[in-house]
Amino acid sequence: MELKKITFLKIYTGEDVMLNDQPLYKAVIEEARRLKLAGGTVMKGIEGYASTSRGVGRAVSSFVSGNANYPIVVEIVDRRENIDKILPFLEANVHDGLVLLEESTYLETAYTRKRARELADMAKED
Repeated sequence: MELKKITFLKIYTGEDVMLNDQPLYKAVIEEARRLKLAGGTVMKGIEGYASTSRGVGRAVSSFVSGNANYPIVVEIVDRRENIDKILPFLEANVHDGLVLLEESTYLETAYTRKRARELADMAKED
């Protein structure tokens, strides 16, 4: 059994937060793909609230208002040196959100070994 270190990048934002003409979460995922970061996931929360900078209770039930504005969490994982590549983009573009970095440990499995080989091969092509 082998345990390895990994870095989690988490961005907390809202479904309505835009960057130019697209939702911020989509722009972040596109940038992560462009940088060939290992993997990312976007999750929609069912309820949440933010600081007074965007108003308390910002997630509003669509049943009441007809419009939903749910919290969004973007998680991206990779080695720290690769996560560092997206930080300038986030610093310049995340005006309504919280960006967290966390160091974690994962269990190496057949899938993660295969994925590491694929990423190494992609890096060689560049």
